[in-house]
Amino acid sequence: MAHIDLILPVGSRPDVLNLCSTELLSVSTESSGAVVVALSGEVDMTNCASLRDQTTEQLWSTHHLVLDLSGVTFLCAAGLTFLVDVSAAARPPGTRLCVVARTRQVRLPLMITGLSGVMDLHLDVEEALACRRVTPATSPAGPRLGDPRQPGDLR
Repeated sequence: MAHIDLILPVGSRPDVLNLCSTELLSVSTESSGAVVVALSGEVDMTNCASLRDQTTEQLWSTHHLVLDLSGVTFLCAAGLTFLVDVSAAARPPGTRLCVVARTRQVRLPLMITGLSGVMDLHLDVEEALACRRVTPATSPAGPRLGDPRQPGDLR
């Protein structure tokens, strides 16, 4: 992710802080028709709106979206809102959203907020691509993601 220094005079505030989120997001289409959106770096309030727009746009071209958060190093409350928004956009019948949540930086906020119980979580992209619609309670990664004391990277 590019480093941006922002120096502002005291009392001033930028109208819009628009960081380039394309450096955080890559999109690939699998032979099965699934679209994999891989995020990397920090997912925070400076880039969530753009990430949400770019990610939900991918739902128009697929019925199976895999959101790979393996490269995410920081996920704040705005990032959790981003996940809820994308999940809501993927609700039409026949649309699957599989989230790859492998690291502690992603798993812990999902567990604390209870989102791990309502999202279809997986440990790797291959598992997410192979998934059929499952309930979060029967998600194959559910038991493995349920323990916050697990190491930061399950590999």
